[in-house]
Amino acid sequence: MQSDLVIKENELIDPSNYPEEQRALVEDFNSRIRRLMGIITGIGKEYHTIWVINSVTKKLYLYRSTGENTNHYAVELGFRFDNYDRFIEEYVDRCVVNSIESIQRDVRLDVVFSRIKDGELFTLDYMRLADDGNMSYHQMAFALAGHPGETDSFILAFRDIDKSIRKHISDKRYLREQLDIVETLSRDYYNIFKINPRTGGVVILKLDGYVTKGMEGAGEKVYSYDVLYKQYVKDRVYSEDQEWMYDAISLKTINSRLADNPEYVSSYRVIDKGEVHYYQFTYIMINANIPGSAVLAGFKNVDDVVASAKERQDLEILATTDIMTGILNRGSGEQKVIEAMADGKAGMLCILDVDKFKDINDDYGHNVGDKVIRGIADALKQVLRDEDIIFRLGGDEYALYVMDLLDKEAAEELMDRFFQKIRGIDIPELGTRKICVSAGAAFFKAGDTCSFEDLYKQADSGVYAGKKTGGSTLNF
Repeated sequence: MQSDLVIKENELIDPSNYPEEQRALVEDFNSRIRRLMGIITGIGKEYHTIWVINSVTKKLYLYRSTGENTNHYAVELGFRFDNYDRFIEEYVDRCVVNSIESIQRDVRLDVVFSRIKDGELFTLDYMRLADDGNMSYHQMAFALAGHPGETDSFILAFRDIDKSIRKHISDKRYLREQLDIVETLSRDYYNIFKINPRTGGVVILKLDGYVTKGMEGAGEKVYSYDVLYKQYVKDRVYSEDQEWMYDAISLKTINSRLADNPEYVSSYRVIDKGEVHYYQFTYIMINANIPGSAVLAGFKNVDDVVASAKERQDLEILATTDIMTGILNRGSGEQKVIEAMADGKAGMLCILDVDKFKDINDDYGHNVGDKVIRGIADALKQVLRDEDIIFRLGGDEYALYVMDLLDKEAAEELMDRFFQKIRGIDIPELGTRKICVSAGAAFFKAGDTCSFEDLYKQADSGVYAGKKTGGSTLNF
Protein backbone atom coordinates (compact mmCIF):
# COMPACT_ATOMS: atom_id res chain seq x y z
CA MET A 1 0.00 0.00 0.00
CA GLN A 2 1.17 3.56 -0.64
CA SER A 3 2.92 5.04 2.43
CA ASP A 4 0.96 8.34 2.41
CA LEU A 5 -2.19 6.39 3.26
CA VAL A 6 -0.99 5.01 6.59
CA ILE A 7 0.26 8.23 8.30
CA LYS A 8 -1.06 8.49 11.85
CA GLU A 9 -2.25 11.72 13.54
CA ASN A 10 0.79 11.79 15.83
CA GLU A 11 3.10 11.49 12.83
CA LEU A 12 2.05 14.82 11.29
CA ILE A 13 4.82 17.42 10.93
CA ASP A 14 5.11 19.94 13.80
CA PRO A 15 5.18 23.47 12.25
CA SER A 16 7.07 24.84 15.25
CA ASN A 17 10.11 22.85 14.19
CA TYR A 18 10.38 24.90 11.00
CA PRO A 19 11.27 28.56 10.24
CA GLU A 20 8.29 30.92 10.33
CA GLU A 21 8.34 31.50 6.56
CA GLN A 22 7.92 27.71 6.00
CA ARG A 23 5.20 27.06 8.58
CA ALA A 24 2.34 27.91 6.20
CA LEU A 25 3.58 25.23 3.79
CA VAL A 26 3.82 22.71 6.64
CA GLU A 27 0.26 23.54 7.81
CA ASP A 28 -1.01 23.07 4.24
CA PHE A 29 0.70 19.67 4.07
CA ASN A 30 -0.86 18.64 7.39
CA SER A 31 -4.33 19.73 6.24
CA ARG A 32 -4.03 17.60 3.13
CA ILE A 33 -3.05 14.57 5.20
CA ARG A 34 -5.95 15.17 7.62
CA ARG A 35 -8.41 15.41 4.71
CA LEU A 36 -7.16 12.14 3.25
CA MET A 37 -7.42 10.45 6.64
CA GLY A 38 -10.89 11.93 7.08
CA ILE A 39 -12.14 10.50 3.80
CA ILE A 40 -10.94 7.01 4.62
CA THR A 41 -12.03 7.18 8.27
CA GLY A 42 -15.49 8.48 7.32
CA ILE A 43 -16.04 5.87 4.66
CA GLY A 44 -14.64 3.21 6.98
CA LYS A 45 -17.49 3.79 9.44
CA GLU A 46 -20.11 2.57 6.97
CA TYR A 47 -18.33 0.54 4.30
CA HIS A 48 -17.09 -2.96 5.03
CA THR A 49 -14.52 -3.21 2.22
CA ILE A 50 -12.26 -0.40 0.99
CA TRP A 51 -9.81 -0.50 -1.89
CA VAL A 52 -7.35 2.19 -2.99
CA ILE A 53 -6.66 2.31 -6.74
CA ASN A 54 -3.91 4.10 -8.60
CA SER A 55 -5.58 5.49 -11.72
CA VAL A 56 -2.30 5.48 -13.67
CA THR A 57 -1.13 1.92 -13.00
CA LYS A 58 -4.69 0.68 -12.23
CA LYS A 59 -3.25 -1.35 -9.33
CA LEU A 60 -5.55 -2.15 -6.37
CA TYR A 61 -4.56 -2.06 -2.70
CA LEU A 62 -6.83 -3.48 0.00
CA TYR A 63 -7.13 -0.83 2.72
CA ARG A 64 -9.82 -2.42 4.90
CA SER A 65 -12.00 -5.53 5.09
CA THR A 66 -14.25 -6.42 8.00
CA GLY A 67 -14.66 -10.02 6.91
CA GLU A 68 -18.45 -9.77 6.41
CA ASN A 69 -19.78 -12.73 4.47
CA THR A 70 -21.15 -10.46 1.73
CA ASN A 71 -17.68 -9.39 0.61
CA HIS A 72 -15.70 -12.64 0.49
CA TYR A 73 -15.91 -12.89 -3.28
CA ALA A 74 -14.91 -9.23 -3.80
CA VAL A 75 -11.80 -9.62 -1.64
CA GLU A 76 -10.85 -12.89 -3.31
CA LEU A 77 -11.36 -11.30 -6.73
CA GLY A 78 -9.20 -8.30 -5.83
CA PHE A 79 -6.29 -10.53 -4.87
CA ARG A 80 -6.73 -12.57 -8.04
CA PHE A 81 -6.88 -9.56 -10.38
CA ASP A 82 -4.95 -6.53 -9.10
CA ASN A 83 -5.93 -4.54 -12.22
CA TYR A 84 -8.96 -2.31 -11.66
CA ASP A 85 -10.50 -2.82 -15.11
CA ARG A 86 -10.39 -6.62 -14.83
CA PHE A 87 -11.49 -6.62 -11.20
CA ILE A 88 -14.55 -4.41 -11.70
CA GLU A 89 -15.66 -6.22 -14.88
CA GLU A 90 -15.52 -9.60 -13.15
CA TYR A 91 -17.23 -8.26 -10.03
CA VAL A 92 -20.17 -6.73 -11.90
CA ASP A 93 -20.58 -9.81 -14.11
CA ARG A 94 -20.57 -12.19 -11.11
CA CYS A 95 -22.35 -10.20 -8.41
CA VAL A 96 -24.60 -7.54 -9.96
CA VAL A 97 -28.01 -8.73 -11.18
CA ASN A 98 -29.84 -5.57 -12.24
CA SER A 99 -29.12 -2.58 -14.52
CA ILE A 100 -25.88 -4.32 -15.45
CA GLU A 101 -25.30 -2.42 -18.69
CA SER A 102 -25.54 1.02 -17.04
CA ILE A 103 -23.43 -0.08 -14.06
CA GLN A 104 -20.71 -1.48 -16.33
CA ARG A 105 -20.64 1.92 -18.02
CA ASP A 106 -20.62 3.94 -14.78
CA VAL A 107 -17.70 2.06 -13.20
CA ARG A 108 -15.33 2.68 -16.10
CA LEU A 109 -12.25 4.54 -14.96
CA ASP A 110 -12.88 7.62 -17.11
CA VAL A 111 -16.51 7.88 -15.95
CA VAL A 112 -15.54 7.49 -12.27
CA PHE A 113 -12.92 10.24 -12.48
CA SER A 114 -15.34 12.60 -14.24
CA ARG A 115 -17.70 12.17 -11.25
CA ILE A 116 -15.14 12.56 -8.42
CA LYS A 117 -12.53 14.92 -9.92
CA ASP A 118 -13.88 17.89 -7.94
CA GLY A 119 -13.83 16.02 -4.64
CA GLU A 120 -17.42 14.71 -4.74
CA LEU A 121 -18.51 11.31 -3.47
CA PHE A 122 -19.98 9.12 -6.24
CA THR A 123 -22.22 6.16 -5.24
CA LEU A 124 -23.92 3.36 -7.15
CA ASP A 125 -26.76 1.26 -5.71
CA TYR A 126 -27.39 -2.20 -7.12
CA MET A 127 -28.84 -5.61 -6.36
CA ARG A 128 -26.08 -8.06 -5.44
CA LEU A 129 -26.09 -11.84 -5.65
CA ALA A 130 -24.35 -12.87 -2.43
CA ASP A 131 -22.07 -15.87 -1.95
CA ASP A 132 -24.94 -17.81 -0.35
CA GLY A 133 -27.19 -17.35 -3.40
CA ASN A 134 -29.42 -14.71 -1.77
CA MET A 135 -29.89 -11.17 -3.08
CA SER A 136 -29.67 -7.85 -1.27
CA TYR A 137 -29.18 -4.17 -1.98
CA HIS A 138 -25.55 -3.06 -2.04
CA GLN A 139 -23.66 0.15 -2.75
CA MET A 140 -20.33 1.07 -4.28
CA ALA A 141 -18.77 4.44 -3.39
CA PHE A 142 -15.94 6.27 -5.17
CA ALA A 143 -13.91 9.22 -3.84
CA LEU A 144 -10.56 10.88 -4.51
CA ALA A 145 -7.77 9.81 -2.16
CA GLY A 146 -6.48 13.35 -1.81
CA HIS A 147 -7.02 16.92 -3.01
CA PRO A 148 -8.64 17.47 -6.44
CA GLY A 149 -6.06 17.79 -9.17
CA GLU A 150 -3.23 16.59 -6.93
CA THR A 151 -3.72 12.85 -6.63
CA ASP A 152 -3.71 9.88 -8.98
CA SER A 153 -5.42 7.60 -6.45
CA PHE A 154 -9.06 7.07 -5.60
CA ILE A 155 -11.07 4.97 -3.16
CA LEU A 156 -13.58 2.22 -4.02
CA ALA A 157 -15.72 1.08 -1.08
CA PHE A 158 -18.50 -1.48 -0.72
CA ARG A 159 -21.35 -1.73 1.75
CA ASP A 160 -24.56 -3.69 2.32
CA ILE A 161 -27.50 -1.26 2.46
CA ASP A 162 -30.18 -3.95 2.67
CA LYS A 163 -30.63 -3.45 6.41
CA SER A 164 -31.70 0.16 5.97
CA ILE A 165 -34.14 -0.78 3.22
CA ARG A 166 -35.74 -3.80 4.89
CA LYS A 167 -37.67 -1.65 7.36
CA HIS A 168 -39.55 -0.16 4.40
CA ILE A 169 -40.20 -3.48 2.69
CA SER A 170 -41.90 -6.24 4.65
CA ASP A 171 -41.39 -9.04 2.16
CA LYS A 172 -37.91 -9.51 0.78
CA ARG A 173 -39.39 -11.40 -2.16
CA TYR A 174 -40.40 -7.96 -3.43
CA LEU A 175 -36.72 -7.24 -3.97
CA ARG A 176 -36.40 -10.22 -6.25
CA GLU A 177 -39.38 -9.08 -8.32
CA GLN A 178 -37.59 -5.86 -9.15
CA LEU A 179 -35.08 -7.72 -11.26
CA ASP A 180 -36.10 -7.54 -14.90
CA ILE A 181 -34.85 -11.05 -15.78
CA VAL A 182 -34.97 -12.99 -12.53
CA GLU A 183 -38.50 -11.74 -11.88
CA THR A 184 -40.12 -13.96 -14.51
CA LEU A 185 -37.93 -16.96 -13.83
CA SER A 186 -38.46 -16.81 -10.06
CA ARG A 187 -42.22 -16.68 -10.39
CA ASP A 188 -42.76 -19.25 -13.12
CA TYR A 189 -39.83 -21.65 -13.06
CA TYR A 190 -39.28 -24.47 -10.58
CA ASN A 191 -35.53 -24.74 -11.09
CA ILE A 192 -33.23 -21.79 -11.88
CA PHE A 193 -29.49 -21.95 -12.47
CA LYS A 194 -26.79 -19.39 -13.15
CA ILE A 195 -24.23 -20.68 -15.64
CA ASN A 196 -20.76 -19.46 -16.48
CA PRO A 197 -20.65 -20.04 -20.27
CA ARG A 198 -16.86 -20.08 -20.32
CA THR A 199 -16.15 -22.60 -17.55
CA GLY A 200 -19.44 -24.49 -17.45
CA GLY A 201 -19.73 -23.84 -13.71
CA VAL A 202 -23.31 -23.81 -12.35
CA VAL A 203 -24.73 -22.18 -9.24
CA ILE A 204 -28.26 -23.11 -8.12
CA LEU A 205 -30.46 -20.07 -7.48
CA LYS A 206 -33.74 -21.91 -6.98
CA LEU A 207 -34.61 -25.61 -6.69
CA ASP A 208 -38.29 -26.18 -5.96
CA GLY A 209 -39.03 -28.91 -8.50
CA TYR A 210 -37.33 -32.16 -9.44
CA VAL A 211 -33.85 -32.53 -7.90
CA THR A 212 -31.26 -34.12 -10.17
CA LYS A 213 -28.97 -36.70 -8.57
CA GLY A 214 -25.90 -35.13 -7.02
CA MET A 215 -27.51 -31.72 -6.52
CA GLU A 216 -28.34 -29.91 -3.32
CA GLY A 217 -30.38 -26.78 -2.63
CA ALA A 218 -29.66 -23.21 -3.64
CA GLY A 219 -26.30 -21.92 -2.46
CA GLU A 220 -22.79 -21.00 -3.46
CA LYS A 221 -21.63 -24.50 -4.42
CA VAL A 222 -20.46 -24.70 -8.04
CA TYR A 223 -21.51 -27.75 -10.06
CA SER A 224 -20.37 -28.95 -13.48
CA TYR A 225 -23.04 -28.16 -16.06
CA ASP A 226 -21.95 -30.96 -18.38
CA VAL A 227 -22.52 -33.59 -15.69
CA LEU A 228 -25.78 -32.10 -14.42
CA TYR A 229 -27.60 -31.71 -17.71
CA LYS A 230 -26.68 -35.21 -18.90
CA GLN A 231 -27.96 -36.70 -15.63
CA TYR A 232 -31.18 -34.68 -15.94
CA VAL A 233 -31.84 -35.83 -19.51
CA LYS A 234 -31.09 -39.46 -18.65
CA ASP A 235 -33.34 -39.60 -15.57
CA ARG A 236 -36.09 -37.15 -16.45
CA VAL A 237 -36.62 -36.57 -20.18
CA TYR A 238 -38.99 -38.76 -22.21
CA SER A 239 -36.98 -41.41 -24.11
CA GLU A 240 -38.00 -40.20 -27.59
CA ASP A 241 -36.81 -36.68 -26.80
CA GLN A 242 -33.51 -37.61 -25.15
CA GLU A 243 -31.26 -37.62 -28.22
CA TRP A 244 -32.51 -34.18 -29.28
CA MET A 245 -32.34 -32.86 -25.72
CA TYR A 246 -28.71 -33.95 -25.23
CA ASP A 247 -27.80 -31.72 -28.15
CA ALA A 248 -30.34 -28.94 -27.53
CA ILE A 249 -29.10 -28.00 -24.06
CA SER A 250 -25.42 -28.83 -24.40
CA LEU A 251 -23.16 -25.92 -23.48
CA LYS A 252 -21.93 -25.76 -27.08
CA THR A 253 -25.48 -25.39 -28.44
CA ILE A 254 -26.48 -22.84 -25.79
CA ASN A 255 -23.46 -20.63 -26.48
CA SER A 256 -24.16 -20.87 -30.21
CA ARG A 257 -27.85 -19.98 -29.84
CA LEU A 258 -27.21 -17.10 -27.45
CA ALA A 259 -24.59 -15.67 -29.79
CA ASP A 260 -27.44 -14.87 -32.20
CA ASN A 261 -30.24 -14.16 -29.73
CA PRO A 262 -30.13 -13.24 -26.01
CA GLU A 263 -32.94 -15.72 -25.25
CA TYR A 264 -33.23 -19.40 -26.17
CA VAL A 265 -36.53 -21.20 -25.48
CA SER A 266 -37.87 -24.60 -26.50
CA SER A 267 -40.15 -27.41 -25.33
CA TYR A 268 -39.65 -31.06 -24.52
CA ARG A 269 -41.43 -33.89 -22.71
CA VAL A 270 -40.83 -35.28 -19.24
CA ILE A 271 -41.85 -38.71 -17.94
CA ASP A 272 -43.05 -38.59 -14.33
CA LYS A 273 -44.54 -41.64 -12.60
CA GLY A 274 -45.44 -43.15 -15.97
CA GLU A 275 -47.14 -39.98 -17.25
CA VAL A 276 -45.84 -37.71 -20.00
CA HIS A 277 -45.82 -33.96 -19.30
CA TYR A 278 -44.86 -30.97 -21.39
CA TYR A 279 -41.96 -28.85 -20.16
CA GLN A 280 -40.14 -25.74 -21.32
CA PHE A 281 -36.57 -24.59 -20.88
CA THR A 282 -35.38 -20.99 -21.15
CA TYR A 283 -31.81 -19.73 -21.32
CA ILE A 284 -31.25 -15.96 -21.01
CA MET A 285 -28.05 -13.93 -21.07
CA ILE A 286 -27.94 -11.68 -18.01
CA ASN A 287 -26.27 -8.97 -20.09
CA ALA A 288 -26.41 -9.43 -23.86
CA ASN A 289 -24.02 -6.51 -24.39
CA ILE A 290 -21.14 -8.16 -22.53
CA PRO A 291 -19.43 -11.11 -24.31
CA GLY A 292 -19.31 -14.15 -22.07
CA SER A 293 -22.03 -12.81 -19.76
CA ALA A 294 -23.43 -15.27 -17.25
CA VAL A 295 -26.57 -17.15 -18.32
CA LEU A 296 -29.75 -17.83 -16.35
CA ALA A 297 -31.49 -21.15 -17.09
CA GLY A 298 -35.05 -22.00 -16.03
CA PHE A 299 -37.13 -25.19 -16.36
CA LYS A 300 -40.89 -25.35 -15.87
CA ASN A 301 -43.99 -27.44 -16.53
CA VAL A 302 -46.19 -25.97 -19.30
CA ASP A 303 -49.09 -28.44 -19.25
CA ASP A 304 -51.49 -25.64 -18.30
CA VAL A 305 -50.12 -23.30 -20.94
CA VAL A 306 -50.51 -25.85 -23.72
CA ALA A 307 -54.30 -25.62 -23.50
CA SER A 308 -55.55 -25.55 -27.05
CA ALA A 309 -55.43 -28.46 -29.47
CA LYS A 310 -53.28 -26.40 -31.82
CA GLU A 311 -50.64 -25.76 -29.18
CA ARG A 312 -50.55 -29.43 -28.24
CA GLN A 313 -50.33 -30.36 -31.91
CA ASP A 314 -47.34 -28.06 -32.35
CA LEU A 315 -45.59 -29.68 -29.40
CA GLU A 316 -46.41 -33.15 -30.73
CA ILE A 317 -44.83 -32.19 -34.05
CA LEU A 318 -41.77 -30.97 -32.18
CA ALA A 319 -41.62 -34.19 -30.18
CA THR A 320 -41.97 -36.45 -33.25
CA THR A 321 -39.74 -34.49 -35.64
CA ASP A 322 -36.00 -34.75 -36.11
CA ILE A 323 -34.92 -31.15 -35.49
CA MET A 324 -31.98 -31.10 -37.90
CA THR A 325 -33.73 -32.53 -40.97
CA GLY A 326 -37.45 -31.90 -40.47
CA ILE A 327 -38.36 -35.57 -41.09
CA LEU A 328 -39.71 -37.92 -38.42
CA ASN A 329 -37.41 -38.95 -35.58
CA ARG A 330 -36.67 -42.61 -34.83
CA GLY A 331 -39.33 -43.17 -32.20
CA SER A 332 -42.22 -41.71 -34.17
CA GLY A 333 -41.04 -43.21 -37.48
CA GLU A 334 -40.73 -46.72 -36.12
CA GLN A 335 -44.16 -46.43 -34.50
CA LYS A 336 -45.76 -45.44 -37.81
CA VAL A 337 -44.18 -48.42 -39.60
CA ILE A 338 -45.31 -50.80 -36.83
CA GLU A 339 -48.88 -49.46 -37.13
CA ALA A 340 -48.80 -49.83 -40.92
CA MET A 341 -47.64 -53.44 -40.64
CA ALA A 342 -50.31 -54.15 -38.00
CA ASP A 343 -52.92 -52.78 -40.44
CA GLY A 344 -51.64 -55.17 -43.15
CA LYS A 345 -50.17 -52.40 -45.34
CA ALA A 346 -47.56 -54.03 -47.55
CA GLY A 347 -44.38 -52.20 -48.49
CA MET A 348 -40.60 -52.05 -48.56
CA LEU A 349 -38.52 -51.13 -45.52
CA CYS A 350 -35.20 -49.60 -46.54
CA ILE A 351 -32.28 -48.68 -44.25
CA LEU A 352 -29.69 -46.11 -45.43
CA ASP A 353 -26.20 -45.37 -44.12
CA VAL A 354 -23.80 -42.70 -45.42
CA ASP A 355 -20.47 -44.24 -46.44
CA LYS A 356 -17.41 -42.97 -44.54
CA PHE A 357 -19.42 -40.24 -42.82
CA LYS A 358 -16.91 -40.05 -39.97
CA ASP A 359 -14.23 -39.09 -42.49
CA ILE A 360 -16.41 -36.22 -43.71
CA ASN A 361 -16.77 -34.89 -40.16
CA ASP A 362 -13.05 -35.34 -39.46
CA ASP A 363 -11.84 -33.82 -42.74
CA TYR A 364 -14.35 -30.98 -43.20
CA GLY A 365 -15.92 -30.40 -39.78
CA HIS A 366 -19.31 -31.15 -38.22
CA ASN A 367 -20.90 -28.15 -39.93
CA VAL A 368 -20.30 -29.79 -43.32
CA GLY A 369 -21.44 -33.14 -41.91
CA ASP A 370 -24.71 -31.50 -40.86
CA LYS A 371 -25.20 -30.21 -44.42
CA VAL A 372 -24.78 -33.77 -45.72
CA ILE A 373 -27.38 -35.08 -43.27
CA ARG A 374 -29.90 -32.40 -44.27
CA GLY A 375 -29.16 -32.86 -47.98
CA ILE A 376 -29.93 -36.60 -47.87
CA ALA A 377 -33.19 -35.97 -46.01
CA ASP A 378 -34.22 -33.43 -48.67
CA ALA A 379 -33.37 -35.92 -51.43
CA LEU A 380 -35.56 -38.58 -49.79
CA LYS A 381 -38.48 -36.16 -49.55
CA GLN A 382 -38.14 -35.34 -53.27
CA VAL A 383 -38.31 -38.95 -54.52
CA LEU A 384 -40.91 -40.34 -52.10
CA ARG A 385 -44.66 -39.70 -51.79
CA ASP A 386 -46.63 -38.15 -48.93
CA GLU A 387 -48.01 -41.53 -47.86
CA ASP A 388 -44.52 -43.05 -47.54
CA ILE A 389 -42.77 -42.95 -44.16
CA ILE A 390 -39.33 -41.32 -43.91
CA PHE A 391 -37.43 -41.03 -40.63
CA ARG A 392 -33.95 -40.52 -39.27
CA LEU A 393 -32.58 -43.33 -37.14
CA GLY A 394 -29.84 -41.10 -35.74
CA GLY A 395 -26.43 -39.89 -36.86
CA ASP A 396 -26.03 -40.64 -40.58
CA GLU A 397 -28.66 -43.42 -40.69
CA TYR A 398 -32.16 -43.16 -42.18
CA ALA A 399 -35.09 -45.47 -42.80
CA LEU A 400 -38.05 -45.37 -45.16
CA TYR A 401 -41.14 -47.49 -45.65
CA VAL A 402 -42.49 -47.28 -49.20
CA MET A 403 -46.15 -48.25 -49.29
CA ASP A 404 -47.25 -51.03 -51.70
CA LEU A 405 -43.76 -51.50 -53.17
CA LEU A 406 -43.05 -55.23 -53.48
CA ASP A 407 -41.07 -55.44 -56.74
CA LYS A 408 -37.26 -55.45 -56.77
CA GLU A 409 -36.97 -53.82 -60.18
CA ALA A 410 -39.32 -50.98 -59.20
CA ALA A 411 -37.42 -50.60 -55.92
CA GLU A 412 -34.10 -50.31 -57.75
CA GLU A 413 -35.54 -47.68 -60.11
CA LEU A 414 -36.77 -45.67 -57.12
CA MET A 415 -33.42 -45.85 -55.35
CA ASP A 416 -31.53 -44.97 -58.56
CA ARG A 417 -33.53 -41.72 -58.65
CA PHE A 418 -32.54 -41.12 -55.05
CA PHE A 419 -28.85 -41.84 -55.76
CA GLN A 420 -28.96 -39.32 -58.62
CA LYS A 421 -30.40 -36.73 -56.24
CA ILE A 422 -27.63 -37.17 -53.68
CA ARG A 423 -24.98 -36.98 -56.43
CA GLY A 424 -26.44 -33.56 -57.21
CA ILE A 425 -26.22 -32.25 -53.63
CA ASP A 426 -24.16 -29.06 -53.79
CA ILE A 427 -21.87 -28.58 -50.77
CA PRO A 428 -18.98 -26.31 -51.84
CA GLU A 429 -16.76 -27.35 -48.93
CA LEU A 430 -16.66 -30.95 -50.21
CA GLY A 431 -15.09 -29.96 -53.53
CA THR A 432 -15.01 -33.01 -55.82
CA ARG A 433 -15.76 -35.49 -53.05
CA LYS A 434 -18.99 -37.39 -53.71
CA ILE A 435 -21.57 -38.49 -51.16
CA CYS A 436 -22.21 -42.23 -51.26
CA VAL A 437 -24.91 -44.23 -49.47
CA SER A 438 -25.28 -47.94 -48.75
CA ALA A 439 -28.87 -49.18 -48.60
CA GLY A 440 -30.50 -52.44 -47.58
CA ALA A 441 -34.15 -53.39 -48.13
CA ALA A 442 -36.69 -56.05 -47.22
CA PHE A 443 -40.32 -56.52 -48.29
CA PHE A 444 -43.36 -56.94 -46.06
CA LYS A 445 -46.39 -58.58 -47.68
CA ALA A 446 -49.95 -58.54 -46.38
CA GLY A 447 -50.43 -61.58 -44.19
CA ASP A 448 -46.75 -61.89 -43.24
CA THR A 449 -46.23 -62.64 -39.54
CA CYS A 450 -42.76 -61.17 -39.13
CA SER A 451 -42.29 -58.35 -36.60
CA PHE A 452 -40.83 -54.94 -37.26
CA GLU A 453 -37.62 -56.05 -35.53
CA ASP A 454 -37.28 -59.01 -37.90
CA LEU A 455 -37.95 -56.84 -40.96
CA TYR A 456 -35.44 -54.27 -39.71
CA LYS A 457 -32.71 -56.93 -39.29
CA GLN A 458 -33.29 -58.17 -42.83
CA ALA A 459 -33.00 -54.67 -44.30
CA ASP A 460 -30.02 -53.77 -42.12
CA SER A 461 -28.07 -56.83 -43.29
CA GLY A 462 -28.32 -55.40 -46.82
CA VAL A 463 -26.59 -52.23 -45.64
CA TYR A 464 -23.54 -54.20 -44.51
CA ALA A 465 -23.50 -56.06 -47.81
CA GLY A 466 -23.52 -52.69 -49.61
CA LYS A 467 -20.51 -51.48 -47.62
CA LYS A 468 -18.43 -54.25 -49.16
CA THR A 469 -19.29 -53.31 -52.75
CA GLY A 470 -18.79 -49.54 -52.32
CA GLY A 471 -20.65 -46.68 -53.94
CA SER A 472 -24.36 -45.97 -53.74
CA THR A 473 -26.02 -49.41 -53.95
CA LEU A 474 -29.20 -51.15 -52.87
CA ASN A 475 -29.04 -54.73 -51.55
CA PHE A 476 -31.96 -57.00 -50.68
